[in-house]
Amino acid sequence: MQYAYSLTGNSCPVMKKYQVAATAIKGIPLLIPAAGGAGLATSTTTSAANMVGVTLDGATYVTAQQTDGTSAEREVTMIVNPDAVWRIKMSGGATEDTALTLLPVTTASTSGLAVTTASEWSSPTFDEGVTWGYDGANAGSNRKITSVSSTAGTVTVAFDQDTAVGDNFLRAPYWPTQSVAIQLSTLLTQADASIAVGTGAALVPVELYLRDITDSGQTNSFVYAVSGDHVWGPRPT
Repeated sequence: MQYAYSLTGNSCPVMKKYQVAATAIKGIPLLIPAAGGAGLATSTTTSAANMVGVTLDGATYVTAQQTDGTSAEREVTMIVNPDAVWRIKMSGGATEDTALTLLPVTTASTSGLAVTTASEWSSPTFDEGVTWGYDGANAGSNRKITSVSSTAGTVTVAFDQDTAVGDNFLRAPYWPTQSVAIQLSTLLTQADASIAVGTGAALVPVELYLRDITDSGQTNSFVYAVSGDHVWGPRPT
């Protein structure tokens, strides 16, 4: 996760140092301490409630006095703006940098209202997510998925061109202004785009950067999101 911009237009993010109570790496969300905790806690793949910010560096958590004379206190530098928008790379699975799955069209749609493939669309469900053309006549065009079946994603706003057999599409479980959750990858640095819509941590998509074959869309697409449960911002819980 990387800082992209602020929703309020502030060009200078606010950075603070805080003690951690878990080993942390660069680019992950940290949360307020649990009861009895010695410092900030790391998020999980499915929870970023009570978020404080995202790390700019890392630290290895220790509790004992150090024999080398250094302090046992371990701090990380974080951007803590509650309105910060985070640039999160989409991964095709829980492991970082997994390519998004290509979906070859198996049945053409002359109306441009369906992307029919040999892949499952309903379990996990991609209903209310996004699909976009990776190559072919609709390369670079995206539409909101409004219903799904075991073999197809259906859109309400037609793709401008027919979806032709052999064309490849990509998909992700996000739609700006509607989605309220993003499941994080194993190391908490990327977005696992292989899971069902509505699953994951309290991160709200603001916009999508959906790239096609000309720009390595399988490994170079991003969701931009803001915290939906920040300690100094909106907190629904």
